[in-house]
Amino acid sequence: MINLTKAAAEQISAAARQSGAESMGLRIAARVNDAGMLEFGMGFDDERSNDTIVESYGVTLLVHPSSAEYLNGITIDFSEVTPGESRFVFMMPDQGGCGTGEGGSCGSGGCGSGGCGSSSPSNA
Repeated sequence: MINLTKAAAEQISAAARQSGAESMGLRIAARVNDAGMLEFGMGFDDERSNDTIVESYGVTLLVHPSSAEYLNGITIDFSEVTPGESRFVFMMPDQGGCGTGEGGSCGSGGCGSGGCGSSSPSNA
């Protein structure tokens, strides 16, 4: 379903330690906005009975059924998108495109200090 790179997992683990959310999973959400664009969100949250759970590099990812169809085959990476600016990047399967997670939110908190789906280089 969802693939997580080692760099993304390391950043998520660091953000969990920093925010005291080590016992929570990272909820990943996706939806189509009014303009027809796919938006992603992520935040630390507790597991719910209908969640799909994905374990990767020691990180627990939580996916609600309403987001599952949009996240199938997605790879989440944490990389430098412009010089000096790193953030989570959602890479679509077989499309070569990606999103930065901006505009979406979910769960009980953001991952990293830059808000949901992003992080500043100081958190690297």
